[in-house]
Amino acid sequence: MARKKKQKSETLGWDAEDKDEALEAEGLKRTEKDDKTVELVDRDSSTPVIETYDEDTGELEGSILLKDGNREGLLALVKIIEEVNVEQDHEGNISSIGFAGNLNIENPSTKDRIWDIDVSLKGIESTDLETDQIKIRELGTDEENNIDSREFQITGEAKNQLLIKEYINTLPDADNILNRKDIENDLERVREQAQEDATISKIEDEKEEIEEEEEEDLEELEDDEGDYEEGEFEEDLEDEEEDLEDEEEEEEEEEDGGFWGDGGTAIEESSLESFAISIDQENVVTFAIAMKSYFEGSIGNMRVMKTIPPEFEDLSIEDTSIGEANRDGDQLIWEIEELRPQELALLKFTCTITTSSKDIIKTGEIDVSYQASSSFAEGLGIEKFDAYTRNRFYVDKIERDEEPNVFDCKLVFHNTSEFIIQLFNADVTPLDDESTKFVDIDPNDVPLLPSEAQWHSNVWKYESEEIPRFRRFLEFRVMPDFQTIVNGALAISDVELSVASITGEMSYSTVEVPTFKEKDVETTLKVENNGSAPLNQVSIQHTNFGEEFTPPEADEIKLSWDGEEVELSPEAVSFNDGILSIELKNLRDTDTGMFEPESVLEFTYPIHSMNPPRDTQFESEVIYLANTYPPSQELEYRPEVPIIEALHLRRKFRIGKEVLPIGALGNYQIILTVENIGNTTLDNLVLMDKVPEKFEYGEYKPEELQPEITDEVGEDTLKWTIDALEQGEKLEISYEITGTGEYHASEAQLGL
Repeated sequence: MARKKKQKSETLGWDAEDKDEALEAEGLKRTEKDDKTVELVDRDSSTPVIETYDEDTGELEGSILLKDGNREGLLALVKIIEEVNVEQDHEGNISSIGFAGNLNIENPSTKDRIWDIDVSLKGIESTDLETDQIKIRELGTDEENNIDSREFQITGEAKNQLLIKEYINTLPDADNILNRKDIENDLERVREQAQEDATISKIEDEKEEIEEEEEEDLEELEDDEGDYEEGEFEEDLEDEEEDLEDEEEEEEEEEDGGFWGDGGTAIEESSLESFAISIDQENVVTFAIAMKSYFEGSIGNMRVMKTIPPEFEDLSIEDTSIGEANRDGDQLIWEIEELRPQELALLKFTCTITTSSKDIIKTGEIDVSYQASSSFAEGLGIEKFDAYTRNRFYVDKIERDEEPNVFDCKLVFHNTSEFIIQLFNADVTPLDDESTKFVDIDPNDVPLLPSEAQWHSNVWKYESEEIPRFRRFLEFRVMPDFQTIVNGALAISDVELSVASITGEMSYSTVEVPTFKEKDVETTLKVENNGSAPLNQVSIQHTNFGEEFTPPEADEIKLSWDGEEVELSPEAVSFNDGILSIELKNLRDTDTGMFEPESVLEFTYPIHSMNPPRDTQFESEVIYLANTYPPSQELEYRPEVPIIEALHLRRKFRIGKEVLPIGALGNYQIILTVENIGNTTLDNLVLMDKVPEKFEYGEYKPEELQPEITDEVGEDTLKWTIDALEQGEKLEISYEITGTGEYHASEAQLGL
């Protein structure tokens, strides 16, 4: 029984005419696996047998048998990989664009080679690739031979398709200034400026070419000058110069459609930004990072890393239009899964800054990484891919039991490889008649075959006294995965803010005082001029003094200036409303002079703890204030201040003694116990015991705690010193005594 005749496709492999069979085609659904395999998911998973039908007639042509229900397989990888590195300054000027491209054809299998690989490219005009036809004999399964890689570069101007700019504003109404509309308008200004600069650059290049041509023409005109009447040569030259100027004006009026890589160098500073800060007092600095994509398709896996210098504190993320932003150590990480073309992404956050280095504050660089699926090399892509791998095919010929010389025949194609395969052509004909086809498979008739799958044709009847012989012709290909991967990186430099400031620290000699007792807590305050401007006034405020914690007297306050003691005038000290104030005014008129950069002031004084009751705390603030001469914005710094707590600590302990007879007569073990039953640690606890007369002694336990032998309570007094006994802790000490002569064991009952 012969099959119908169908018109065959002459195309071998995938091209523009049967793109639906490509991996990206809508009909091919897949799920990626961690082991580089993909799973076909557009089939009925309830059965391991899949019927196949003629695409044109709808007739049943055969069936696919899955091995153990497997629907997975590998794909040959065809990758256009581009590495793009852009560097720009804070204003948006592009300083450099680096590009490196690789065209990779990869065999992901560790078992099966692929061979006779044909790849057709499109759009190579923008690259230095020499040919659009790539032929590879085979790719192996080892790292040394499973990849064919070809480097390429862009031959024309590279367009920067991702516009990013950072805005910094220190004004109180910065949030209103840095609004979405004005930022988007400013990005367009930056882009237009870049386009204008690119156009100017292009015009200048063309102008140079024209000038060179004009010089050549001028030489020719000079050679022909003798043919002109008087004045004609100069008139012609002036006419040509006017024509050249007109051409340049027309070119300047034209707009260039791309955002060119040189980015320009004359972008005006945006009015959205302000870099002035109040010296050494808390300033709220508002940052905005804006991005807009000009890629043809969406970009993904975006990661914006903003370095947060240590001078900036209290980072607060105010607004994220897309994605998610979090702080990670000294960086703010902004991650965006997808940014669509022409979409504006905006991140706004604030930091506070109170002090920094002497001369400058760096605002922190920005590093951006992303992936795109459209090439920087415009139009570069894959047009066609063909490749073979391991396979098996045969024809079953089964003679019928009750009908001799009548055979039931069928074609079997077995995908013995790890790959997903497309069987797009299968013909089985008699040896002497190619027009009669028992099997006639065209592209799209047979679904994709996962690894180890078999395609079985319909059975056909064949009558012959001889063993049937057929002509078989099969075409298939390894399915490819076409990938364009642009790994982009962009680095944006920071700006520097000059500062003059003060810093400092404070500490207490202790943060615990006893209840219902008087105790002094020594306080140390250090103020450092870590800026670049001399300071004419320095003052200190220490707050929240009361009855339980009282401030020092004026003569108790000591001042050290760069390590040398300086007399402090009583008029410099005041106490009002629970606030201790120390003020150094008009230093420029004193013997010490002004408080110079890198100088340190150290104030020390006692805080008097006056019989505080239980649970009393001294929570206070210390504020350092300073100003320059002439006066400017007052500087302010607030060091971290510990809390002083009144602890109700009372010593409670138990000391015991036990005399225990051991061994032979006259032998005893003395056991001393001490137990801390209070709520505080006992420090330097002393335990003593008197050895009775007529007794020898030794065998101390624990061995690491040996006694001191003294005569504090008579001869042979044993003394143990215990460094610390924590609350609830119990310690047992023992030693042994042996009586000699006329001894009395009862004398050991003496406890000290």
